[in-house]
Amino acid sequence: MKTAGLSLDQAPPIGVPFAFFLVAPLFAALAGGLLLWQGEAVLVSRWTPVALAVTHLLALGFLTQIMCGALLQMLPVLAGSPVPRVVAIGRATQMLLILGTLSLSAGFRWGGVIWLTTGAGALGLGLTILIVAVGMALWRAQGVRQTVIAMRLALAALTVTALLGLMLVAVLAGGSSLSGFAGWVDLHLGWGLLGWAGILIMGVGYQVVPMFHVTPSYPSWLMRWAAPLAAIGLLAATVLTATGRTDLAIRGMGLSAIIFVVFAAATLDRQHRRERPRLDVTLLYWRSAMLAAMLAALVWLTGGRAELTGVLLLVGVGVGLPSGMLFKIMPFLSWFHLQHRQVAMRRFSVRLPHMQSFIPETQARIQFGVYLVALGLLAAAAAWPGIGLTRPGGLALILASLLQSWLLLQCWSGFRRFRLNLD
Repeated sequence: MKTAGLSLDQAPPIGVPFAFFLVAPLFAALAGGLLLWQGEAVLVSRWTPVALAVTHLLALGFLTQIMCGALLQMLPVLAGSPVPRVVAIGRATQMLLILGTLSLSAGFRWGGVIWLTTGAGALGLGLTILIVAVGMALWRAQGVRQTVIAMRLALAALTVTALLGLMLVAVLAGGSSLSGFAGWVDLHLGWGLLGWAGILIMGVGYQVVPMFHVTPSYPSWLMRWAAPLAAIGLLAATVLTATGRTDLAIRGMGLSAIIFVVFAAATLDRQHRRERPRLDVTLLYWRSAMLAAMLAALVWLTGGRAELTGVLLLVGVGVGLPSGMLFKIMPFLSWFHLQHRQVAMRRFSVRLPHMQSFIPETQARIQFGVYLVALGLLAAAAAWPGIGLTRPGGLALILASLLQSWLLLQCWSGFRRFRLNLD
């Protein structure tokens, strides 16, 4: 593992990111429960109430939950700039994110202005706290330039995503009207998936892919231009949507999608040329996520079903990629914090576990297999609605999420057990 250039001593308390990581799989299981309960009604159209609820459970409850925890962890490590009052910021952000996601999803599924406005208010407040705190840290960040720029652009994309979401909820709640509503929804999705998630994945990927998989570095031209060009494409789409040219706005988002496809292809190439031949579950998750991103772009650009594109992006990338990273990040953080504690307490007689022992590879591969079954079933159900695969796909997603939750809790339990031996 390449750890040169990391500011590990500035990492936040391990409980800060772990709190986000341990809760996230429960939201994916909840989304699977809605798929199992509602069946084909979820994927017949992206505009159904239950489809909107499932989308936000995955996008906010799972993906954003993990990304917030990762951002609070990665900023001091990769950018050398700790988030001020990180424990309080983390707790406040997570509580409001949980409340907002559950309320908003309930509002989409069962209706009700109170649920929608409560969810939007909690999410708006929670994300504002995060954006301000992270923005302060990024302002003084001195880490790898390309990663810092990508993080700044991702934070700006999160801000735009949140503002667009609040605007759309105001329309749904009856507080205002908006022409071209569908175009604004597409823009909200674009800023959230391609901007907030996509650009942050690129920026973090520049560092973690070579570090964890011992690969060559990404091409300098890609690291310099990918994130800015993706942001430019989304800005163009925003201007065109605001001026009523939603027919052309798709081209701006298309540019951002193509940029991410190039990043995905470069990632697969880096991993193919890795120095370590071992094929671990994190690498399998990265590969499946990059292939899902490329397939989603192909389906979208060729006019395929939007529901299939959504499944590939939300489940294939939004669930898959963070899941793979958790199986590497949580054991690494556990091992690092224990090692740091051992030195501080001078308890060298205690033998620390290997990093791989926190989450056994065999069990992680089983979880990956169940996840692949869920992705395959849900993708098929979205491509050919009415064939009866949504409920089996939802059940597989529940099983994969609960198994992931158990493995992450096993890692946390192992860390606490060895921590007590050092105290």
